[in-house]
Amino acid sequence: MSTSMDTTRLLPDTELPGDLASLVWTLQRTLLKARKPPEGQKVRPRAQVELLQLVTDQPGISVREAAETLRMQPNNVSSLVSVLVNDGFLQRVADPADRRLIRLQPTEQMHRARSYVDAELHNDIAAALAELPAAAAKRIRAAIPDLWALVEKLNE
Repeated sequence: MSTSMDTTRLLPDTELPGDLASLVWTLQRTLLKARKPPEGQKVRPRAQVELLQLVTDQPGISVREAAETLRMQPNNVSSLVSVLVNDGFLQRVADPADRRLIRLQPTEQMHRARSYVDAELHNDIAAALAELPAAAAKRIRAAIPDLWALVEKLNE
């Protein structure tokens, strides 16, 4: 007997891509909404958050490289960088090999903010997982390597 809460059934291949895409979008929105900024900071627009995450994950990235990765126009990324530099989260650093090229670096303020936000998000996810049946949390854990493999395939 199958119920609407039965997550062990296999979805037909034709439904899986759409269901997975819907889940990922919903999860992403939920996680963005759940992110609480450090005290005294404002909630940042999604484009700023994505740029901050990218620069933190890839310090030294150029504005052009960031624009390509984020699929944005370089002038839009440049505008975001200006705001984030003024707010103390990013710094522009000249490339030592080519002083005309500017590289983006996260500041110490950014590292502190990211640590705070990541810890808060970790706690929120851990609390939600703790409320799920143990078998559900185990299935989620087991799916993570396959989801990362899917990310790799989608990035090819």
